[in-house]
Amino acid sequence: MSFDEKTSLIDASKLAALAQEREERSACFIVIAGGQVGRMYKLDFGELVVGRFDDAGIRIDDDGVSRRHARIVRQVDGSVAISDLGSTNGTFCNGEKITSRTLQDGDKIQIGTTTILKFSFQDSLEEDFQRRQYESATRDALTGCFNKKYFLERLPNEIAFVGRHHKHLSVAMLDIDHFKKINDTHGHLAGDYVLRNISKIMHANMRADDILCRYGGEEFALIMRETPPDSALIAVERIRLSVQAAKFVFKGTDIPVTVSCGIGTWETAPGRSPATPEGLIAEADQHLYAAKNAGRNQTKSGLL
Repeated sequence: MSFDEKTSLIDASKLAALAQEREERSACFIVIAGGQVGRMYKLDFGELVVGRFDDAGIRIDDDGVSRRHARIVRQVDGSVAISDLGSTNGTFCNGEKITSRTLQDGDKIQIGTTTILKFSFQDSLEEDFQRRQYESATRDALTGCFNKKYFLERLPNEIAFVGRHHKHLSVAMLDIDHFKKINDTHGHLAGDYVLRNISKIMHANMRADDILCRYGGEEFALIMRETPPDSALIAVERIRLSVQAAKFVFKGTDIPVTVSCGIGTWETAPGRSPATPEGLIAEADQHLYAAKNAGRNQTKSGLL
């Protein structure tokens, strides 16, 4: 850049708009302890209910949290207040048990035994930064799926949910057949291409409420809430057949791609011990190995 080059002038109205945007901050609650650390909940106007029920504005799967635990309201003047809704274990702000309180920037709210939310006012730039941080912490960069860390944190919550509601929970492990051969024959860029496109196919064919994670290398994990064995088999077979039918062409070369799948299902019933994440994963893995040993490109399933 030459020394005589002049700095561009910014229109005064644009500066005023930027200043106003910074003043109009959203009320945000960021999980700093418990499940889903880093997740942000935003409240511009109205209210959020914190609790364990499915439609809660801030939903926390923790047995120490009541179904309707606390209410957070943004007042007309922009301030934010929290009220306990008669919860079993109480609501705490900065370590003090409260019935209601107007929140200050930086306050820490404890709900249940493990979850702590930090309250702050944030502008759009800060919100975007926080979202990006959470995405980078929970998503696999190559495929866009949730990562293994997220899977292992989410699975106990899903087990707790189906235990309370006496439902089924199915977990599928899906493994790309002969993936090492793809890398060795066509190169690692081709392997990355296959992983990205398989992720797209899986997302396009899975159900809206299912959770897809990259478990490691060429292996994916799928959490299917309230899904009995027959429904889980239909859902996973739809994915497997879609992968089988897809065309994978990298730099003009056709690459045949298939997946083998194993499903483990937990059926809750009165008097039964709860499932464990380790048990469900092991059950799905056992059926995955059975699918591979039977010739690959198929799905095996069973009850835990």
